[in-house]
Amino acid sequence: MEREPTIPAERLIEASDAVLLAAQELGRAGLDALPSSVMGAPSQPRALCDFTVYEVFEAELFLLRCGLLKLPRQRPTGV
Repeated sequence: MEREPTIPAERLIEASDAVLLAAQELGRAGLDALPSSVMGAPSQPRALCDFTVYEVFEAELFLLRCGLLKLPRQRPTGV
């Protein structure tokens, strides 16, 4: 199994900044989702346009580990 390439630290920080901006934008729009889940969708925040899905996903993992991003709340099914 081939590993994904390592993202340079500066690029990871840039992607992390974009993820935080995108999360704020999604929150203002009433969407409770991780930014990577809207990549390629019409609702994709502009801040993510310069990053790959992999970079955004890795930035989310980094921010989750740092406690700077929280997973979206799970909605109960059937409600």
